[in-house]
Amino acid sequence: QPPWSSALARVASNDTFNDEVNDILPKKFKSKVSTRTEATMESMSSGYHYSQEILDGEEGEEEIVEEEDESSAERGRYAIVEDSCLSRLFKRCQECGELLDHSLTERRRCGSALVVITECLACNKKVQWDSQEKVGIGRGQAYSLNHRIPISAFITGTPLPRLCDFARTLDLDFPSDRSMRKTIREIGSVAIERVYAGWEETVREVVVNASEGDGLQVSIDGQYDSPGFTSSNCKVTTIDCHTKLAISGVALSKKEDGIDGVSIRLESEGALRALVDLVNHNIPIKKLVSDQNAMVMKKLREHPKTAHIERKLDWWHVQKHMRKEWWKMVKANPKLAPVYQMFFNHLYFVHHKYPRREDRPRALELVQSFIMHIQGKYSWKKNDEFKVVTRCEHGKLKAKKRGESRVTLEAGSEALESIHEMLFAPRFSKAFLSSASLIDTSINECFHSLSLISPFYYKLKMLISIMHYNCLMLDDLLGERDEIGNTVLSRRGRLVLAIKRKKALGTHTWRDEIMKESVKVREELSDARVAKLIGIPSDDIFDDLTKWWEEKETWFGMEEEAEEEEEEAMG
Repeated sequence: QPPWSSALARVASNDTFNDEVNDILPKKFKSKVSTRTEATMESMSSGYHYSQEILDGEEGEEEIVEEEDESSAERGRYAIVEDSCLSRLFKRCQECGELLDHSLTERRRCGSALVVITECLACNKKVQWDSQEKVGIGRGQAYSLNHRIPISAFITGTPLPRLCDFARTLDLDFPSDRSMRKTIREIGSVAIERVYAGWEETVREVVVNASEGDGLQVSIDGQYDSPGFTSSNCKVTTIDCHTKLAISGVALSKKEDGIDGVSIRLESEGALRALVDLVNHNIPIKKLVSDQNAMVMKKLREHPKTAHIERKLDWWHVQKHMRKEWWKMVKANPKLAPVYQMFFNHLYFVHHKYPRREDRPRALELVQSFIMHIQGKYSWKKNDEFKVVTRCEHGKLKAKKRGESRVTLEAGSEALESIHEMLFAPRFSKAFLSSASLIDTSINECFHSLSLISPFYYKLKMLISIMHYNCLMLDDLLGERDEIGNTVLSRRGRLVLAIKRKKALGTHTWRDEIMKESVKVREELSDARVAKLIGIPSDDIFDDLTKWWEEKETWFGMEEEAEEEEEEAMG
């Protein structure tokens, strides 16, 4: 059974889940769900507020220290021991108990491991003591911590130079930088890819179950390793908008075939590969939302396997270009600043009020009716510009303050003509009709904000980031990440308050799975070295010969049966 099959323990059938995840998650991900904590924000200050459950659980300092000591004794697998304290253990012989001559005691460092060889003159025996057990087989054996340190640093995002500086500051012996990089390259990379394959299969199963046969609504977006047109790598992620789980990730380099050194082609090629991979694995995709990248849309529209997917534009990218146009007008005419705020309140209100596809033409005319609204006109007759909407959907607005009238623009003014040209531009009309109201690419931006980037291990860092992100999302689905605090983030120019919620740490079981799988990879490498040493070929010639002989036997058997049937027919 693969190690990733036990990501979360099985539970009894009478256990309950939050958010009806019992029908979504596969059996191996069903576990007892912890109780959610309620929101604890009582004031509008900027500090964290902790729930009453956490405050009641606080104890005295002495009790906490004792509890930490007991728990660390249960969890700890390794301990840091000072040399002066360790030398006391080797005063006497472990065989006969006589005092040892310390001049005959040999101490040797092997990375993080310590080897002590004692020689007793009384019993004439040499005893070797190792501070760590070894993992692997044969000549590929390594001390357990020498094996675990580089892989653990890599999957947690710790740079090896900083790790070595940390060890030197504390006078700790760690493996050399070269040996750690070799372990990551030969062992860690293979283990990461194997565990990721298992997690990817499980996550896709969760997402398909959650869709209930209606097809997935996904968001797709790319991230380059540097701004501008000088980037060398790009990763494209596909995230399900319902469960917020990343179901596909593609890492590309501009040196690959089809890119030909042109960085701008990376995102479109990555988006196509990601969606084709999902379609090949029989994952139904109903709707796709992305930014206004014309190359992405063109490739998906022309490819036969992705042409059936309904393509939508992310709303934030649609209104971003319009904001830039407004900023230029406000900079030239500061009196338009109040109109700027009025327009975008109107734009967002209409956009979210009409999310359905069949209502978008009406919503577009309502947005364009702002040109009448700003003149103080709330009803008008049908014409070439307004074929559906002939009046505003609200009553006459009152002034903000007593004695203060709302800003209006005169017909024929330069400012009004600029707004009219912007609202009735074909580019805006096409983008507004194609924009999505209920799904967006903000979840991709959240993933990109926490993803790791490395120029030498770009793909591996992407796989690690996807597993890290998916583990957090699965913990949220299972209700295992309680809210332990929150804070209010005030933003100028925004009417809605943003609340940043601090949650408990994730389980991140994938890290333990990688560590276990890495031991198996080390053993397989040892077997491969032995096979190479005794001259066993590394290709599949024996498997091919066996398959060929089985096919021949099958053919001979069928030929004999045909001859027997002919003899029986002839009598």
